[in-house]
Amino acid sequence: MTFTRIDTAAQPVRFISGIAVDPTSSNRAFVSFSGYNAYTPATPGHVFEVTFNSGAGTATWKDLSYNLGDQPVTGIAFDNVTGDLFASSDFGVAVLLSGGAAWAPAAGGFPPVAVYGLRINAAARVLYAETHGRGAWKLDLSK
Repeated sequence: MTFTRIDTAAQPVRFISGIAVDPTSSNRAFVSFSGYNAYTPATPGHVFEVTFNSGAGTATWKDLSYNLGDQPVTGIAFDNVTGDLFASSDFGVAVLLSGGAAWAPAAGGFPPVAVYGLRINAAARVLYAETHGRGAWKLDLSK
């Protein structure tokens, strides 16, 4: 077995803060980047959909940052039931609805706090958010 590098010079040269693999396709994942576009202006972006072509050994990267603004994304989670994508930042949790092109707050009632981890329990239909100093939170995804 060997590792295969799948990024290119077109991706930001910044800290990768999260990877969420699509459980229905091992060749599809979502990658988040920390840091600011201002430091890598030639390679902007904070959230990407990555599709690996195993035959060619290459990956296609699609920027899904849309209206997130220039802020570090600290975590990412993919809901394979709905196709929704969740991203965390220093200001909470945002959602990109399946097929959408605009991020929005994931839900009300969440404090404006740094979130450093997101996890989805697909069987229970729950998103968990791990905050910096404000505890752990959950969002019912079955509604």
